Amino acid sequence: MKIRIFAILVFFPFLGWSQLDYPTYPQLSSQINSLAQQFGSGSAAIGKSYGGENIPIIKIQQSQKPKPTLLIVAGIDGRHPAGILSAVALAKRIGDLPKDSLSRLLQDHAIWIVPMLNPDAYKRNISSAVWLSGNGRAIDNDRDGRLNEDPSEDLNKDGLISQMRVRSIGGKYVTHKEYANYLIEADPQKGERGMYDLYVEGMDSDKDGLFGEDGEGGVNINRNFTFNYPAFTPESGDYAASEPETRAIVDLIFDNPQIATVVHYGFGNNLHEPEKFEQGKANDRIIGSWLENDAAVSTYVSGLYSNNTASLGAAPKESIQAGHFSNAAYYHMGKYSFSTPVWWPSVADSSGQSDKARKTPAADAFLQWATVNNVSGAVLPWTKVNHPDFPNQEVEVGGVVDVFKNNPPLAFLTKNNEAHTAFIVALLNSMPKLEFPEPVVTALGDNIFRVDLRIVNTGLMPTYPEIADKIKHVSKMKTVCELQKNQKFLSGKRLQLSPTLHAGKVQHVSWLIQGKGTVEITAGCPTGGENTIKVTL
Repeated sequence: MKIRIFAILVFFPFLGWSQLDYPTYPQLSSQINSLAQQFGSGSAAIGKSYGGENIPIIKIQQSQKPKPTLLIVAGIDGRHPAGILSAVALAKRIGDLPKDSLSRLLQDHAIWIVPMLNPDAYKRNISSAVWLSGNGRAIDNDRDGRLNEDPSEDLNKDGLISQMRVRSIGGKYVTHKEYANYLIEADPQKGERGMYDLYVEGMDSDKDGLFGEDGEGGVNINRNFTFNYPAFTPESGDYAASEPETRAIVDLIFDNPQIATVVHYGFGNNLHEPEKFEQGKANDRIIGSWLENDAAVSTYVSGLYSNNTASLGAAPKESIQAGHFSNAAYYHMGKYSFSTPVWWPSVADSSGQSDKARKTPAADAFLQWATVNNVSGAVLPWTKVNHPDFPNQEVEVGGVVDVFKNNPPLAFLTKNNEAHTAFIVALLNSMPKLEFPEPVVTALGDNIFRVDLRIVNTGLMPTYPEIADKIKHVSKMKTVCELQKNQKFLSGKRLQLSPTLHAGKVQHVSWLIQGKGTVEITAGCPTGGENTIKVTL
């Protein structure tokens, strides 16, 4: 059996690529459109990609009336198609809920899903030998004045782009002790001497000493957002928010103030380990830390996430990089913002030692997973090739096929999607919910009335993050009391603004009004719920 598997890997490695079993771009677009129509949002789009493709949205809601909304965004970085398929699966699973359960879920809230923010990437990558990050724009990554002149190349014609190792005295890498097809950095502290240099499979077409650094791939949308924008770095774009995909999602959030919380299915993870409050960074002119109360909410949501994904094993740490969507959504758009890769390689520990998996390096976890599950095409045996850039040196192609590190075959996503659907439902049920008990009217004589209004947040999260109170374009808590012509305020204001209302807290508002008749009070905020109450004096 082992010989047979080895033969498949050596002679037919392209079978591993098809093993992903991901839909074609037309198939995926059809699935998304069908779901959008199922939920009554039709073939809706929030904009068009650089390549002219629609950027779809699925709106899961009971009515067109705005309600506090949870936004799921996937498919930002083209190297993470698993996030797209997980977002589509989320919509399917929610749609399959019993009608009464779905009705209760959507009674006070809505879920919007943007499953494929970067359609250019999926359309290009699904029929390519390599999965690249960016959209359809041609860019000059190495800034030599030429476009796409040095792409990765399939040197051994196996239909995949893997790694390329070159035997070299003084190289940085050695062979992994347990996995012969995997290289790790040599550790001098352990007496190891490097034997190989490691590159992406390809040629140095422009003779700048780099391999495959300037091929198709466009602007990586997840490096193009406004917070901590990484200017003058590869794939980041000419300037922050230069890309239509970036602007489309930013416009969606600013144009719909009812969006309360954002979850990103993609690279970066601030759910397994919550955001922390760092006082120094929080007090900087440019705030660089979640504010204290917001960090407490992050801890709560992280607990929800851990409870619902415990069966998946511990996810590797994955920091949120510069220009990332999730950071921009919090620091610049004033939303609770969370990110998860949805899937990570995990192997059950038969010894029962639950801590063992947590101590396993991410690379070893991936290798264990690929080996135990016989994932053909994930790690390839090394095969010799003749390479003109390395005359008289031994050059081999093989090793890790990068896309498998974050994107398993479709069947492996099922368990993770179940867990993440449970988390999303729990998060939706935790979102703020404002309730408005009937105002108390007290007649004081001489046609003077005191009106007392209570606003109660019965949800488990504040109405919006505290950082939103520092951002001018976020709708704050407010009460508006409209009088008739024969009425006037003796105390209190027509419009009263107040900061975020924390979970379980009550806000009191009162007015002294002279004159009989009807008073109309509108109270709340888009991310917690709004209500209009009529009071007869």
